[in-house]
This record gives sequence, C-alpha cells and structure tokens, in this order.
Amino acid sequence: MSVFENLIKIGKNGEIIFNQWIEWDHFFIPNKPEWYREILRNIMAILGHCMNCSALDGCYFIARNMPKQPLHEKCHCNKKDIQYNIVKKSANAKCDIRKFTEYVFKNTEDSKGKNQIFYNLGFDIDDSYYLQNEFCKQAIGQYLLGNYVLKNLDRRGQRLAIPIHLNGIKFYSGWMLCPEGEIKNTTPFGGWIK
Repeated sequence: MSVFENLIKIGKNGEIIFNQWIEWDHFFIPNKPEWYREILRNIMAILGHCMNCSALDGCYFIARNMPKQPLHEKCHCNKKDIQYNIVKKSANAKCDIRKFTEYVFKNTEDSKGKNQIFYNLGFDIDDSYYLQNEFCKQAIGQYLLGNYVLKNLDRRGQRLAIPIHLNGIKFYSGWMLCPEGEIKNTTPFGGWIK
C-alpha cells in the first residue's frame, strides 16, 4: 500500500480520494526570503499585478480544495503539479505562544470570550505550551489531508479554517497559508464545526 498512499486515500465512507497537490504560480515572485518577496510583490502591484494573486504564489493546495482559477479577468496565475512528498517534507505549522499567553488567557475583554471556551475545555494559561504544540501538530496533519476550509483571500494571503479536536470537542482554528506549505495560526478559535 505504501506505493499508493501518496497518490490515493480511502475516505470515511470508503470513497477513493486522490491526493493531488498543486503549487500556485504567479511569475517573478520568489518564495523566500520573505522581505525580498514583499518588495517584488509591491513592485508587481505598481505594474498592475493583483496583490491577492501574488500572495498565493508558491502556496501548496490539494487540487480538490483550492481557489478557483482564474481569480479575475486578466489573471496571470497558473498551477503546477507538485509531488505530495515535497509538500509533506516542507509543510510546517507555526503558532506564536502569545496567541495563548497574551490573547486567549490574558483577560476576558481582550480574548472576546475565547478564554472562557478554553477554560470550559479544562485549560488555563499554564497549558499554553501544550496547546501551541497540539495546535501545530493537528493543523499540519489536517492540512496535509486537505481537510481545511478556504476562507478570505486578500493582499496578505489565503486564510484557512482548520479543524482542531480538544477533549472531545471539535472547532475551527484560523490559519494563514504561506509559500511552501507553511501555515501560521491567526486565531486559536475560529468557530464551531457544525
């Protein structure tokens, strides 16, 4: 089965799911370093290129769950097939510890009620490092399965809602998709899964 595990998966209901990945391509935009990428994106914007499109350049999507192409009239974007092994090797999740220590558990007013959700799940500020690690582990696993919901796309990038499961409760957390399969947590709690 290992020969095929990178190509197909069997879904919950026994259906075959193809694990085909693409890399979004908007010419002349490098993936790294980030500062150089931003300079070139701004230069391209002056020349009339869409900032939303250039934000997606270098991002990996599972083919069955990606933005529609073209994004707009005169869109310069393309998609390139990419091997799952490359995605799996380079993909990583980042979650700033301050999302918990300075936001969720700081105080009720600043966390917009999110701290109460985590308190009700049995967590407090002492669990921040555990939550950081758990969020990263679960989010990257779900991302690699293509189990994410496309949310807003703007000049800063594509946001994803990724399911998290804690103490028997499932909810979405918010993430920003970056080039080469990097995802960065934007909010620990992004809504209940219905």
